[in-house]
Amino acid sequence: MPNWQSVYEGPSEWQAELVKAVLEEHDIDAVVLNLRDRSYGNFGRVRVMVEEGNYEQAMMYLRLSPPNP
Repeated sequence: MPNWQSVYEGPSEWQAELVKAVLEEHDIDAVVLNLRDRSYGNFGRVRVMVEEGNYEQAMMYLRLSPPNP
């Protein structure tokens, strides 16, 4: 993903999905990148990525309306 940037990194996939949903409500395409290794007890992180051109806008929306689990 050369032109994509991470706007969120955390331990669980459901939190990343909440972040993705907030961004998609504001018409920002986002993808969840799961870097967890399931063979070692789900060790690793999950990221939400947006296109480079949407990074600043995505960060603004996440600061204004952070996802509440």
